[in-house]
Amino acid sequence: MTQGGQVIKYMVAMFMQIANIVAFWVILVTILVFFATIAFQIPFEKMIHGLSYWAMDTLVIPLQEAIGTSEGGTFTFHWLNPRTGQVVEFEKTAREVRFDRYFIYCYVLLKEAAFWAWGVASFTFVGLIVAVFWWLGKKGAQQRKNEIIGGRYLANSVKEINQFLKAKGKISPLKIGDLHLVENSEQQNFGLHGTVGTGKSTAINDLLSQVRQQGKRAIIYDKGNNFIPLFYREGKDIILNPMDARCPNWDLWRECQDRADFETFALPLLPDAKSGDPFWLMSARLLFVATAEHMRSHPDRSIKKLLQRLLSISLPELHDFVQGTDAASLVDGSIEKTAMTIRTVLSAYVKALRYCQGLEKEGKPPFSIREWVQNADEDAWIFISSDGRLHTALKPLISTWLNITMQSVLALPPSRERRIWTVLDELPSLHKLPVILDYLSEARKFGGATLIGIQNFSQLEANYGAQEARAIWDLVNTTLYFRAPSGSVAEWVQKELGETRLLKFRDQYSYGVDTIRDGVNFSKEDTREKIVSFSDIQNLDDLQCFVSLLGDVSIVKLTLEHKQYETIAAGKIERDVSAIFDNQIEQELNKSGIESKAKAIASNTLINNKKANTNTGEGNKNEEETSTSTANDDLPSGTDITLPWESSTSDDVAPRNLYHEAITTNVPLDEYQDINNNNPRKIEHEKSV
Repeated sequence: MTQGGQVIKYMVAMFMQIANIVAFWVILVTILVFFATIAFQIPFEKMIHGLSYWAMDTLVIPLQEAIGTSEGGTFTFHWLNPRTGQVVEFEKTAREVRFDRYFIYCYVLLKEAAFWAWGVASFTFVGLIVAVFWWLGKKGAQQRKNEIIGGRYLANSVKEINQFLKAKGKISPLKIGDLHLVENSEQQNFGLHGTVGTGKSTAINDLLSQVRQQGKRAIIYDKGNNFIPLFYREGKDIILNPMDARCPNWDLWRECQDRADFETFALPLLPDAKSGDPFWLMSARLLFVATAEHMRSHPDRSIKKLLQRLLSISLPELHDFVQGTDAASLVDGSIEKTAMTIRTVLSAYVKALRYCQGLEKEGKPPFSIREWVQNADEDAWIFISSDGRLHTALKPLISTWLNITMQSVLALPPSRERRIWTVLDELPSLHKLPVILDYLSEARKFGGATLIGIQNFSQLEANYGAQEARAIWDLVNTTLYFRAPSGSVAEWVQKELGETRLLKFRDQYSYGVDTIRDGVNFSKEDTREKIVSFSDIQNLDDLQCFVSLLGDVSIVKLTLEHKQYETIAAGKIERDVSAIFDNQIEQELNKSGIESKAKAIASNTLINNKKANTNTGEGNKNEEETSTSTANDDLPSGTDITLPWESSTSDDVAPRNLYHEAITTNVPLDEYQDINNNNPRKIEHEKSV
């Protein structure tokens, strides 16, 4: 109570002090306005004579009557003759003035002028009081307001941003919700970040509907067949999905015009492992490229025949087929075990191509993504799609197709007028795209406009590594951040939105028993603050996001509106591929179910750890588990395997597959068994693969 009372007392005293000063000057100005208004209405001479009449009638005559003097002295007056311009001096008593018609006339004029002058003065008084206190309040608010001296800030509304862009001449016809984008900013890439169900697809649908209205081309990665029902047009657009009956007759050899194209094709198809020995994947790529390029001259070439060469025929036959190429040494009979492991690794990835078998037999003309990018109509779209049931199996192929589309755009003649949109929602669900950094940085020269969507940045880091993930996000100049429930992710978003540098207002009250100690101190400190708190990001509702536009535009909070779109096509029309699968290829893939685990054994780190930990017992068991986990991370996506030493056992020493360990370490099997005789649960080697 004491503290509150002292502060209120001080504030009232300060207010009264200011009010007295304001009232004094306002009253003074009001009086001046009053007399100035009278002087504006009647001449000064008549105003004096009117005042004289009022004085005689109100003051002089009542005073004379009060003291008993019926006759008083005379008063001298002056009058300007308007005809001659001469000043006439005359004298009159008070009673003569009282009954003089001229003086009565001047008094009436003065009274009317005073009435209007009083009205003007009253409005002046009220107006001045309101204006002065409003001005003082505004100045006080400005003094208390934080002054932005650097960085960015959070705009009050979307309308404010639109007005700013319009004033700068940078407003784009494209918009997300009610927020217009910066002109041509689509060429410098979009990024959407937010957990599931927060509104990323709503924003993408909004943009795609505008792209369709503008008649621009688009390449859309449609995981889950969400965009096809809303935007696919039969006979105009393309669906690349070998499990969809509408898929065209994609031709591998029209796509890859030379060996360099095959090498580029193989990179996303057989992506680099996150750890382990790269020899196996590099060898598998080399074998794929050599075999596919060698088949170019075959008139009956097909995906089926390529897979038969790679997976079904014997090693001697394969060696003869690639004889004279740099892959011949990889399938030489003298290193049969190594060759078998390379084929096993290869089968885990290229088996995605087997879904493309039979496309050439469905009566459709050959199709090439490269040719579509170069020659397609301005309004044509291509959908590269999958669904949850087969996405893992198709991931290598889908990633490869998307990589090809990007490379094809980069091969176009430069043009800033062209627009080819590339929409990569759920980017981390793909294999690593080797060309994505080059595409994001250079596609604008060729008319490319890219949108990527991720659920959280950690997914991108897991797929591309920390440095490359940051490089990808740094090439995204317009970003929408939806809700991030995780505290660590929300803090990352908070940092990405930036900070503001400001002079922050601070006030401090002091009071005491002696009024001389009462006072208030004002100051401004140079501080840095985050634009939004991470809790604000966690608390975003669905369809709400913070938007960071290109350039010197403030951050703004945007609320999207869910729109209903007409369904114009089926999301997927199933294609029966079981009838066109080659039995021999399928048998080889099934037979290599265990052998496809050699991809994990390709990790030298795993083998070395297993050898080093043979005699260490329980203390190093955790290291074995970690090592095995690392190897599993290297497994090709979609390969559901259990390594031989990962089988469930209650013993401290895990069972081992000595055959695989021996062939990957190039140690004779008998010698390797002697080295590992202390393992009581070892598994005897297999005689053949």
